[in-house]
Amino acid sequence: MIPKDETFQAIYAYIETLPVFSDHEHHQDDSFFAGKVTLDALLNKSYVAWTGYALDGGDDARRKLLENVRFNSYFTWFEKGLQKLHGLDGPLTMENWHDVSARIERAYAADKDYHWRVLPQSGYERLLQDSYWNPGDDCGHPQAFTPSFRIDKFMYGTHAESVAPNDFRTWQRYGFDGGSLDDYVEFMMRTIRSRVAAGAVALKCAEAYNRTVAFEPDDRSAAAAAFGRPVAALSHPELVLFGNYIFNRACELAAELDIPFQFHTGLAMIATSQPMNFEPTIRRHSRTRFVLFHSGFPWTHQVAGLAHNYPNALPSLTWTATICTSAALRALHDYIDVACSINTITWGSDCHVSEESVGSLLAWRWIVATVLAQRLADGRLSLDQAQCLARKFMYENGRNVYRCGG
Repeated sequence: MIPKDETFQAIYAYIETLPVFSDHEHHQDDSFFAGKVTLDALLNKSYVAWTGYALDGGDDARRKLLENVRFNSYFTWFEKGLQKLHGLDGPLTMENWHDVSARIERAYAADKDYHWRVLPQSGYERLLQDSYWNPGDDCGHPQAFTPSFRIDKFMYGTHAESVAPNDFRTWQRYGFDGGSLDDYVEFMMRTIRSRVAAGAVALKCAEAYNRTVAFEPDDRSAAAAAFGRPVAALSHPELVLFGNYIFNRACELAAELDIPFQFHTGLAMIATSQPMNFEPTIRRHSRTRFVLFHSGFPWTHQVAGLAHNYPNALPSLTWTATICTSAALRALHDYIDVACSINTITWGSDCHVSEESVGSLLAWRWIVATVLAQRLADGRLSLDQAQCLARKFMYENGRNVYRCGG
């Protein structure tokens, strides 16, 4: 995959020596890897499965997957991760499928910690973990993972019987005994503060999968009217108004604690997740540092515009490298050109299993090397400047934005 161009090769070789900071992961905990780990299981837990070609243990499903998604970015980089970790020489085929799966099974069976050990061995120095099923968790492996804390569940906590996505019962899980809306907000604030004190370095919201990213100013009366009623009894607009109120409190707390607030833009509910819909919130909460995830793909130019106009809009290419590699190349060029600060551009693999995380890292190295080599070749950078940017994109910016790493 590495072009035979001396400038690129020199930059890529330098990048390979650098540690890597990922600002977003959903790495599975030990229980997922405790049983028999197969190639099919890993692919079904990867973004390759998002193409719709899920595996059922049979050859027909495997053949359909290979025939349809071999050139998809998700598959391309997952395959690169397989090659790197399991010694696959050449492409994954029907002929070698069972052999590759057997190699994977042996690797996981031989070392119960294989699933996370290979990440630092592959170059990762720190991975920020978003355990959406258990917010604030570090998978029990603080050597590799540092938690972010997803606040989405609080946006569904209108009643003791309310259930948030992932079958999450907010009151029970966090131990809220009831009271008024103000009591609930104060409880949420205490909970977040305690998680940050315990090591969480960022807040996170991924509600773009469930609602518009246009978070409006407070309608306290609407929030108060929703509180005390189960989510199942609320209309979607009523739940959105309650969510707005809770989200705004989280934004204020992120500013108070001076920690980044990671926010999902792009994809998800495709009709309402355009980054520009979030612009009023960025403007309204000017003291909150919003990390705009996924480059807002497919609207990467909108994130560029926001990063140009607002110092508190921080562009992150997390996931972008494997969603659409060509778009990530364009986005990184754009963010270098227009971001208020070169020190706020970050990246993360955003994966559930290590094979995909390693493949995503290979994608990011290739993208950074390609962009920097192009700028070297056209005279916009010197070699020293290219190496300076490489260090920023691979680890320095992540350390600085989240104040951790190393």
